[in-house]
Amino acid sequence: MDYNEATEYILSIPRFAAKTHLDNTRAILSKLGNPENEFKSIHVAGTNGKGSVCKMLALALEEQGYKVGLFTSPHLMKMNERISINGIDISDEDFTDIFNRVKSDIDVLLDSDKEVAHPAFFEYVFLMAALYFAEQNCDYVVLETGLGGRLDATSVVTPEVCIITSIGMDHMQYLGNTIEEIAGEKAGIIVPGVPVIYNTGSYVADKVIEEKAGKLVSPAYNVVKYKDGVLKLLGEESIAGFKALYQIDNAVTATLAFMMMQEKDELDVTDMKKALAKFNWPGRMQYLAPNIIMDGAHNEDAIKRFVESVKSIAERDGWKKMSLLFAVSSDKDYEDIISILTRELTFEDIYVGELASDRKLDASKVVELFQKYSLAEKHFSIVGTKNIEDAWRLATGELEEDTLLLIVGSLYMVGEIEKLIGKE
Repeated sequence: MDYNEATEYILSIPRFAAKTHLDNTRAILSKLGNPENEFKSIHVAGTNGKGSVCKMLALALEEQGYKVGLFTSPHLMKMNERISINGIDISDEDFTDIFNRVKSDIDVLLDSDKEVAHPAFFEYVFLMAALYFAEQNCDYVVLETGLGGRLDATSVVTPEVCIITSIGMDHMQYLGNTIEEIAGEKAGIIVPGVPVIYNTGSYVADKVIEEKAGKLVSPAYNVVKYKDGVLKLLGEESIAGFKALYQIDNAVTATLAFMMMQEKDELDVTDMKKALAKFNWPGRMQYLAPNIIMDGAHNEDAIKRFVESVKSIAERDGWKKMSLLFAVSSDKDYEDIISILTRELTFEDIYVGELASDRKLDASKVVELFQKYSLAEKHFSIVGTKNIEDAWRLATGELEEDTLLLIVGSLYMVGEIEKLIGKE
């Protein structure tokens, strides 16, 4: 298959598949020669913040001179973004080559072993990434889990350190309906004897992780207990550039993990300072213009942290007026998200778009919810459109210099807007 056929094939695979164990992933990896054992790994799970922590750690290891693979999701514009080495995405040619070789081995297994099932979407891309990183002789690979942790394809590795970031209510249809249940799934990445660094933001989640770590005799480090010391070590200059308050927590989490590894590999924490100075993660309090901020927050916990950062920015920079561009996936707790936004912030104008996805939520339903949850004393204009491009054109075309435009609700929307900007 060529590159377009390869990506279309992968995108046609169901995103979420029922799983009861990781034997399927292990069987295919064995056929591929167990590439996951050819590099040191760092494993990161969590509801929010895990991608940022992964990027921070990858940058720090690169500063130390290592060749570092980074496996993250989702992609914003192109699937290649999920697989990168030292900041460079896998090329179309390498992507195609790796895909065809992985598919060939999978086809052989499917024909010869009835116990093996076709891998799910995320599992397939991880298999490709593992083979690519091994063949490129990566020293370290930083792995972000896809969904959960316990049954995530990435959990076949034995990492140098495990990290669990903020835990909130998301993907409940797969992970459970309580923080305790979701934390249990995330804690599934903990490996016997391997240190776990956690910064969940939840006392209940902390207890679940501590209990699991205790059973596995894995050293457990609660970031909250070390935060002040780590911030002092980093210095104000290392975190002054962060627009989002939640990124400071992510920086502390990444730094503590880096310090744990330093004891083993003689890494220098000054390289983390350099990494944080270079850190950039699209769709996380990203400034598109002095008065346009875009963030991929798409669940209740992330929206709360987004609002916290917006309030801090508005107070610091003197913004009195705000507008909102919003879109959300139908499988999210969009009603709670809308309720938080309307309760905590006051908007002059609201623009609602629909995602270019089969998971899109009808704009008219979103408009109704904004009207339902807005307080009577909060007057605003609202318009719904059938696509993100129309909503973007309206929101930016009518934007005044004294108004801060907030774009939030979905990482898919972030990707669509990035493409629109690229065309302009």
